[in-house]
Amino acid sequence: MPPPGVSVTATVRAAVLDPEGLPYWVFDLEPREGNLYATEEALQLPLAPLEGDWRLVVYVRSALAVEGKRELAFRPAPIPFRDLTDVLPAGVDVRVPWDFVETMARGDRWAGGRVWRYGGGELALWWAPGPVEPLLLNNAVVMLEATCDPDAAPRVLDVEGTEWQGQTAFLFHEDWPGAEGGPAEALVVQGPDYWLYVLRVRALGGEAIPPLLRQVWGTFAFVEEEG
Repeated sequence: MPPPGVSVTATVRAAVLDPEGLPYWVFDLEPREGNLYATEEALQLPLAPLEGDWRLVVYVRSALAVEGKRELAFRPAPIPFRDLTDVLPAGVDVRVPWDFVETMARGDRWAGGRVWRYGGGELALWWAPGPVEPLLLNNAVVMLEATCDPDAAPRVLDVEGTEWQGQTAFLFHEDWPGAEGGPAEALVVQGPDYWLYVLRVRALGGEAIPPLLRQVWGTFAFVEEEG
């Protein structure tokens, strides 16, 4: 804060360093009223951050001498995750934080789905046995359409063939209608056991998919069964 009666604008940049000292996040802080500096971009730490001390370091350029603490050490609190062992089919996993609110639960471990919401977004996972043959686009479309209300279905913008952990998959980009509409991405992937999965992440009334939900979306994995 400058002395009374003195007006000065500083250049302020902040960096978050992981416990290994590597930059994880770097962003510029813009001046606000009351001699405050802030960023519109929210810091999003990893779901499973490295153990140890993280550091927030602030760099300031100003015509005036700068005093005060410009480095802060902190340790992220661990995130509790839902235990989905008895919910999902054997051989798959997704790390859903406990704070995500479950808004829909259908079916069983053979065929079903779960939907969670958090922070302006929605994450959904659906599963069902599929044909014992390589996944084709027409089968992926049928599986995708089965996860939507036909009276309020999203518009598919495009689709691309891809892989997920070496498994055949198709990624659909969607646009959902209504007040809780917005962009979405739906991955239809065939598991090693020929089960089909639809993993969808979408915004609820916003223009962008929340970064945290993208992180959770990325934790979907095929795992080896014990025993």
